[in-house]
Amino acid sequence: MQKVLEVIGLSKKYKDHVVLDNISFDLEEGSILGIIGKSGCGKTTLLNTLVGFLKPESGKINYKGKELKNSFSDIKKNIGFAVQEGSFYKKLNVTENLHYFGRLYGLSAKEIKQRTEMLLNTFGLTEASHVLGENLSVGMQKRLDIACALIHDPEILVLDEPTANLDPVLRKNIIDLIKHINDCGTTVIISSHILEDIRNLCDKVLIINNKKKVAFDTPQNLEQNLSNHKMIKIESELKDYTKLLSLLNNYQVIKKHQLSDNSLMLFTKDVKSTLKLINHYYSQNQDNLLSIDIKKPSLDNVFETIHR
Repeated sequence: MQKVLEVIGLSKKYKDHVVLDNISFDLEEGSILGIIGKSGCGKTTLLNTLVGFLKPESGKINYKGKELKNSFSDIKKNIGFAVQEGSFYKKLNVTENLHYFGRLYGLSAKEIKQRTEMLLNTFGLTEASHVLGENLSVGMQKRLDIACALIHDPEILVLDEPTANLDPVLRKNIIDLIKHINDCGTTVIISSHILEDIRNLCDKVLIINNKKKVAFDTPQNLEQNLSNHKMIKIESELKDYTKLLSLLNNYQVIKKHQLSDNSLMLFTKDVKSTLKLINHYYSQNQDNLLSIDIKKPSLDNVFETIHR
C-alpha cells in the first residue's frame, strides 16, 4: 500500500519539557492506525503535530512524499480532526454546524449541501438536523463531531479518544461508524485507552511509553511477540509473592512478571517447570494458593508489561 504519512524522528517539547522523543512510524493508505499509551504520554501532542497545529522541534512529517512544513495547505484539506472534548458549536443546530465547518474548509454552497445531506444520512442525524448541539445526547454529539471533521471529505480522519466516557452500547455504535468510514475509503488514526477497541479495529498499533515509541506493529504481531510464552496468573491467600518471585528468578523460568491487584502474572516458556516450582513453594510455606490460570498473552498483557 502507498504511504500517506511518514513520520521520521519527530520530537516535541514545551520549554525544557520533552513530550515526544524521536518518534517514527508510517501510515498506509486505507488503513486504521491505533495510538495507545498512558495518560500524559504525548498521544494528543502527537496528533496535534500531525495535523499541523503544533510545530516539532526536530524530525519531519511527509504527506504523500512531501514534507509537511512545505504542504500545510494540502494536509489541512486532506485531514479531518475530531478532538476528545468536541469541536462543534453547542448553540448551533446540527445542520448549521455542518454548514459552518463546510465554509471553514472553503467548500462551495453546492458542495456543502451535498456533503451535509450525505453525512446526516450516514450518521443517523437527519431527524436531529434542527436540534441544537447542546441538546443532543452524548452519542449524537460524538456523531456530530466526527461528521464535522468529515464535511470536506478528507483522505485521513484523526480521532482523539472517540470512545472515551461512552457506555458499551455507544462505544460499539461509534466503533461500527469508524469501520464504515474506513470501508468507504478514509484512512483513520485513532488514539484510545481502550485496548479492546484498538485490537478489533486497527491494522497497526503504535505504543508510546516515556515519550518514546516502544512498539509499532499489527495487534496480532504484538501479541505474537509473547505468544511463545504463556501467562500464568495466580492468587494466594497472603498476597505476598516476594519469595516466590525470588525462587522463580533463581531458576530463570520466567521472562516477566506483573503484579495486579491481589494477583501475580508470570510470563514463561516453560510452563511445566514453572508450575512445578509454584506447587513446591506453596507446599513448603504457610500460604495457600487460591487460584491459578494459564492462558495466551493478549494485547492488554503486552500493554501492561511495557508500562509496568
